[in-house]
Amino acid sequence: MTEWQDRILAQFRRADTPLVVALDPDRILLEERIVQGLRADRFDLLTYTDPVAFRHAYETGYRAPRDNGEETPHLIVRFTHTRRESVPYDLLQKGECIRLTLADLFPGLDYRTVQILGSRHYDALYAAAQTLRGRRLGRNQTARFILEEVFAIRPDEIRTSVDLIALLCRVHYAHQTVPGVLIDHCLQTWGDRLDAGLPQIRNLFEHGAFMTYLQNEWARYFSGSDPAAAVPFGNDHIRLYIDTFFLEGALKPLPASPSAQVPKWAQCGIIRDHDAERVYRLKCLLDRIRNNLPISDARLDDWKQCARLWAEAMTLFSESSPSALDEIRPRYHALHQEIETAFGAWILATFPTLPDRPYLPAPVMVHQIPHYLAHRGGDRIALIVMDGMALDQWLVIKEMLGDDFIYTDDLVCAWIPTLTSISRRSLFAGEKPPLVSEVNGKARSEESLWRIFWENPSRSGSSIGYSRGNTLASYAEVDELVHDATPAIAGFVINTIDEFVHNTTMGMPQMHDNVRRWMETGRLQRFITRLLDRGYQVYITADHGNVCASGIGIPRQGDLVEETSLRARIYHSASFAEEAHAAFPEDSCVWPSQYLGTGHAVLLAGGLKAFSPPGSEVLSHGSIALEEVFVPFVQIRNTQ
Repeated sequence: MTEWQDRILAQFRRADTPLVVALDPDRILLEERIVQGLRADRFDLLTYTDPVAFRHAYETGYRAPRDNGEETPHLIVRFTHTRRESVPYDLLQKGECIRLTLADLFPGLDYRTVQILGSRHYDALYAAAQTLRGRRLGRNQTARFILEEVFAIRPDEIRTSVDLIALLCRVHYAHQTVPGVLIDHCLQTWGDRLDAGLPQIRNLFEHGAFMTYLQNEWARYFSGSDPAAAVPFGNDHIRLYIDTFFLEGALKPLPASPSAQVPKWAQCGIIRDHDAERVYRLKCLLDRIRNNLPISDARLDDWKQCARLWAEAMTLFSESSPSALDEIRPRYHALHQEIETAFGAWILATFPTLPDRPYLPAPVMVHQIPHYLAHRGGDRIALIVMDGMALDQWLVIKEMLGDDFIYTDDLVCAWIPTLTSISRRSLFAGEKPPLVSEVNGKARSEESLWRIFWENPSRSGSSIGYSRGNTLASYAEVDELVHDATPAIAGFVINTIDEFVHNTTMGMPQMHDNVRRWMETGRLQRFITRLLDRGYQVYITADHGNVCASGIGIPRQGDLVEETSLRARIYHSASFAEEAHAAFPEDSCVWPSQYLGTGHAVLLAGGLKAFSPPGSEVLSHGSIALEEVFVPFVQIRNTQ
C-alpha cells in the first residue's frame, strides 16, 4: 500500500460501527489496492444504485442476520455523489458517513483535470503532488504537471517530427493511454511545427493507429520506395523500441530474399525462413513471459499484458511446423502450466474485487460493456459477440482482416464459470449474474435483457436489435443482418468460433487453421465493412474464451448436474459439488456460489484439466484458465 491508500483505509479502520456510508463520486473506493485492503480488513462494499436491489441485498445479507445475533462483515455502502441529504435516513442513523473526493486527495491540482486520469496513475501523481507544498495549480498548469510527472512527457522538448515519433514509441512501448485533455495541451504547445509528413498527430496517440502508421512506414523503409519513409527507423531513440513491437506482434515482419542486405538491428522486422523466424520469436516471447510472470499481488494490468504475450506465443506455436518445435515444445508446455497455476491462484483471490470496478476509462468485465458503450454514445452502435472466442483466435482473425481497419484493442474479464449461460447473459444484460440468474433457460432471454438495458423514453423499441445463432455462412446471411433497416443499437451473436471449439479434435493448431479457412471467405470482413459504411460504431468482444485441456475422468453424479461443460459442472446442491470435488481433490475446485445468485454450486476443473476420459485432449471452456477469462474487447474503425 502507498501513503494515499493507507490514508483512505485508515478512515474506515477507525470506524467503530458495523455500517459506514461512503460518499465517493470519484470511485476512489474501487481502486484496485483499496478494494483488496478493504477485503483484507473484512469490509464488504455495496454500491447504492437501484434502491430495490440494494434493499434486498442489505436486508437479507446484513441487517436481518445482524439483528438475529449473527456475525457479519463490516459493510460500506458506497454512494456515487456527495449529497448527504440523499442518503436513506436509516443508514445514516446506523453508521458513520465518510466523504472521499479527488479534490481532497489532490488539493493542489485542478479537480476536473485530475478526474480524467485512471486510478492506476494515482500512486505516481500523489508522490509528485507532495512537492507542491501548498501551491495550487490551474487547469493548464495541472495538465503540464501530470504530463511531466506521470507520463514523463515534456512538450517543450519535442521540437521535431523525429522527437515526436520517439516519444510515441516510448508511450506505446509502455502501453500508456494519454487522456485527450493532456493530448490537447501537447497540441497547443506544439502548434503547427510538427505536422510535416505526419498524419493527424492526435490519432497517433492511439495504439492501433500508431502501429498501422509504423507498419506502413516500415514497408516503405524496407523497400526503399520513393518517397522515402518519414520515420527514421535507424535513429537511436526509435530503433530501440522496434524489436519489441515486432516481438509482441504489434508490427508484422516482412518477407525478404536470402540475399537482401539488412542491418543487424533490423533483422527482427524481416522473414527469410518462416519456421526459423517463428521459433526465434517464440523463444524470445517465452523468455519475456517467464521473466515477467505476475506475482501473487500483481495488478490486473500485469495479467492483461501476460495474456497478450501468451496469446501471441500460442499463435506462433500453432503456426510452426511440428519438427521445428521439437526443442522448444517441453519449455512451452512447462511455462503454460506455470502460467495457469499462478493465474488460478490470483483470480481466486482477486475475482471478488473485479465486478464493481469502474467501467471508465475502460470496462473491466463483460457486464460493463453496455454501460461503456452507452457512456461513449453515438447514434449507431453495433456490438458483435463472437461466442467462445479466445484472444489467440482474435489475433488470427485480426491478421486475416488485413490493413483495411484500425483497431483499439483491450481485454475484459468473462464471468466465472466461463459458460455462455452465465457470462453472455450478463454481457447483454449489463448486470452481474445474480441479477439475471438462470440455469438452463429459466429466466428472461438475452434479447429481452439487451432491450431492457437500452430502452429509454427517447429510444423506441424498434431501434434496438438483437440477433443470435449467426455463423456468417454465406454472403446472403451477411446481407440479411446488415441493411438499411438494421436497428440503430444492434447486438449480434456469431457462433462460428464456438462451433469450431466443440468440433476440434486435434488441438489449437487445428482450431487456428479452421479460423483461417473461415476468414479466407471474407464474410466477417464484409459484415464489419457493411456496418461501418452505415455509420455504426463497431465493437467486437466474446463472452468467454477456450483452452486445450487433458481429461482426468468424469464425475459420477450425472443425474445431479444442472449444466455441464468439460471444464465446469453446475450442481443444484453444494454437497453434490463437494462430493465430486473429493473425487478430484488436486485437479478441481468449488467456485463460490454467490456469483451465480441461484443457490447452485459450481465445480471447476483446475489448471489445464477437463472432466473427460483420462488422457483425452479436448478444447473447451468453463473454468478459470487465462485463455478462458481474458477476452478481447475491440473497437474497429475504417483506416480513412
